[in-house]
Amino acid sequence: MKSQQRRQLKQNDFASSLAHVVSTVREERGRILAVVLGVIVTVVVVSGYAFWRKHTRDQAGAMFAEAMAVSESAIAPAPTVPGAKQAAGTFPTAKARSEAAVAAFQKVANAFPSTSDGLAAAYQSASALFNLGRLQEAENAYQDVMTRAGSSIYGPAARMGLAETLTAEGQYDRAIKEYTDLAAQRDGMMPVDGVLVQLARTYVKAGKTTEARATFKRVVDEFPTSSYASEARQQMTLLG
Repeated sequence: MKSQQRRQLKQNDFASSLAHVVSTVREERGRILAVVLGVIVTVVVVSGYAFWRKHTRDQAGAMFAEAMAVSESAIAPAPTVPGAKQAAGTFPTAKARSEAAVAAFQKVANAFPSTSDGLAAAYQSASALFNLGRLQEAENAYQDVMTRAGSSIYGPAARMGLAETLTAEGQYDRAIKEYTDLAAQRDGMMPVDGVLVQLARTYVKAGKTTEARATFKRVVDEFPTSSYASEARQQMTLLG
């Protein structure tokens, strides 16, 4: 009898607990549904965003590859036969190729500014502008890359490009400052010996012989096994 009573009590407890759960669910149904819907929406949004990012990266990568193909196209003389067309995938001059490359890279940079391929395209566009002699445009483009590069290699690379552009423009003091700042970054991404050589060459162009010789000496003293060491020694001899 006692055993039956215990079983009855357990059954009653279970029924009571179940009734309490059912009652709670009914009372909180709206809130529970809201939570479930919130979870579903979050999953959908996160999955959609991940898909969108991958799709964007794939598109940017494909366009960047096409732009690189343009920049590396073969140079072939323009056909002289009347009615003949330029061979597909070739350009009659290096200038024509560079102009096409600028347009292709800028298209990627404008379409996908927040992607790594978009940033790389902006850098390549700046380089192509420099090669075309469109120095002011190249200067602006390099500065834009520096602003958006963050911690990527394109930051210091664009700074090197900017310094080279400033040198070509005859803005030696500004170029020297850029090279000097880069050379001070001993743990930076750019090889310091290469930066120092560019700095020394700029000093030479600026007519600052003493500073040029001192900088070439730094290359020899600090980087004796560098591929630039031989040039640095020769320049030191020429500068006296």
